[in-house]
Amino acid sequence: MTMGASFKSFWKNYFNFTGTATRAEYWWMVLLGGILAILWVIATVIMAVFAGLSPANEKMNIWHWLTTLSGGLILWLVVSALVFLAILIPSLSLEVRRIRDTGLNAVLVWIVFAIDILSDAFGSTGVLNDIVSLLILLILVFPTDKLANVRMIGKNQR
Repeated sequence: MTMGASFKSFWKNYFNFTGTATRAEYWWMVLLGGILAILWVIATVIMAVFAGLSPANEKMNIWHWLTTLSGGLILWLVVSALVFLAILIPSLSLEVRRIRDTGLNAVLVWIVFAIDILSDAFGSTGVLNDIVSLLILLILVFPTDKLANVRMIGKNQR
């Protein structure tokens, strides 16, 4: 699968939490998302610098910062928030489909997904979050149906 096909599949399967996603489909979107995130950060820093916001004024509080923002920067931040919300659901569905593709049984797919979301939301620091992140990464790297026949966790085990 190419990056373009992966991008089309990403939007086509917006609410599809039941299918599967190959490693190529998942990792092409991770690469594209990383590239776009870097470009977004660069653009945001450039806009903030041109808006006159700099860390040199350490006494600036949040209200002063918000009231001195230029209209262009406010528009940029609003558009950025809307784009984030637009890609949130397909990103989550892509991750669930990728986990399903590894061959985990249906219950474990949702348990792994819930642990991933909860660890990201509530455990941003600490060893437990690192272990969960490593576990998720390992699961996402497995090839198609690699875990399907593994005792107690595979989808082919009863």
